[in-house]
Amino acid sequence: MPLLDSLQSRSIVAGDVPNSTSEPNLRWGTQVPTGNSERITRVLELLTEGLTPYVEAKLRLIYKENWHRVVKDSFRDDRSRGALKTIDWDAHTLLTVMWDQWNSVFRHDLGHYERSLVSELREFRNRWAHQHQFDFDDAYRITDSIRRLLQAVNAANLPAIQQEKEQLLESHVAEAVNSQVQRTAHDRNKWGLIAIYAVCCGLIITNMVFDSVDDFTPGTFALISFVLVLFVYLIYQQFKLEPPLLFGPRECHRCHRIVYRKSCPYCEG
Repeated sequence: MPLLDSLQSRSIVAGDVPNSTSEPNLRWGTQVPTGNSERITRVLELLTEGLTPYVEAKLRLIYKENWHRVVKDSFRDDRSRGALKTIDWDAHTLLTVMWDQWNSVFRHDLGHYERSLVSELREFRNRWAHQHQFDFDDAYRITDSIRRLLQAVNAANLPAIQQEKEQLLESHVAEAVNSQVQRTAHDRNKWGLIAIYAVCCGLIITNMVFDSVDDFTPGTFALISFVLVLFVYLIYQQFKLEPPLLFGPRECHRCHRIVYRKSCPYCEG
């Protein structure tokens, strides 16, 4: 999957305005993981790209030349940012400002539903910043919530977030289908082996009985019993056999490398 262009933060010199440096930057030439955390990083960057023009425009409309002071007040408890002189818009800064200035600025265009999206995305963003693990359900919900918020503000990059959502869903479905195909193939092979074992056992024992019908000795009975126990054991082992974790060589749909396990070690690393 081609990596989306890294978003370069917009810096605005405006006196004593705080700088939010909590978002990691993706640079060209650096190797990044391609799991759920990396997907969330990308969609948060798309959120920043889509919300920045809208938030700035609304703040300028209401507060005129004092809008940067209002942004600084949203981080009045963060002393480490108070001495910095630029705004580097990121998801944390945008969502915090929107939440703090909702009644004064944003409630005129957005409703309670969009405010709940802002609250939800703030929580997910904080979990992501603390390197929490995200499963598919989390990643899909975050992506969809960002899409809905960007749609509400008529963001220009709405097609990009929609593409991320579709690719995430396609990836999940592809993994589920691949797992089901492998399980079906395993079950088919298992029952095929069980049938072969049963047929071979029946043929061997039948042949031994007919060959020794005139001279059935205890040794022959012991041999037949051994063959029967052996095939019963083999059939029992097939019944117990679970689908293997190693599915053989296949192409990872995310990094397009050849892997030999269910999960891709390159993406996990």
